[in-house]
Amino acid sequence: MTDLAPFFEDRCWMFVLLARRANVGVILRRGPTDWWHITRWDTQRDAFEPGQWFRGRLYPGKCDLSPDGRLLVYFAGKFRPYEQERGYGQTWIAVSRPPYLTALALWPVGDTWGGQGVFYDDRTLLIGAMLPNHPNHPPGSLKVLKYFELKRTDPLHDVAPCWQSGWQKRNKELRKMSGDLTLAREITQFAAFPSRSHTPYALYRSGEEPVALFQAQWADWDQRGRLVATVGGRVLAGALTKRNKLVWRQLAALNEEQPGRMEAPGWAQHW
Repeated sequence: MTDLAPFFEDRCWMFVLLARRANVGVILRRGPTDWWHITRWDTQRDAFEPGQWFRGRLYPGKCDLSPDGRLLVYFAGKFRPYEQERGYGQTWIAVSRPPYLTALALWPVGDTWGGQGVFYDDRTLLIGAMLPNHPNHPPGSLKVLKYFELKRTDPLHDVAPCWQSGWQKRNKELRKMSGDLTLAREITQFAAFPSRSHTPYALYRSGEEPVALFQAQWADWDQRGRLVATVGGRVLAGALTKRNKLVWRQLAALNEEQPGRMEAPGWAQHW
């Protein structure tokens, strides 16, 4: 597979969180419309475990995966009076066990300012929330730090989520290396919130001229050092031939999934 253009029109798109210390990815898939689906990706075996669906709004740029891949922190909203009556607010930060969204810990937020969550390590979480946790959803053994309580000079302010890990700014690009190859994307094209548009990426081996160009909704190096990308509900792995031809192999097709009810198993409902 060399041409990704035929998949650009598929009516869903995806963003991926890759754990920093484990062969785990969490795929946040949007579509149809305001439905979201969570899938756990074992990047060592390329096994995909479907999880829960959510109807509302997820903010991928304000989500993070713990370094061991066992916990997901996400920012979400439903904007319904019913949620406010239950004490959740219109938006909230929650911690769950992927591929499930059932909240173990939850902090009401109420608006879309702040709301980010970042894991400093497997058991330390930084959150952009002002209110205390919901009484039915305590943080368990997590050590929780709130950004507004930190001094501006505290280095924890600069802790980056997993999807920013390893990317370095160079001129007008962000670049990330794997072996002798460098993946680059334009800074102006990379936002915290994925969209239906596609971001231009470039591969460099050395020098200032790219050896390959492509567009994708999301791309990165996985924990094995492979080039991986998502386009139109598909997860792909790319390889560069000796003649600098970029060839793609499909790992999974999630574009035909439809919303359905799923209850999280017992181990994912409690600390």
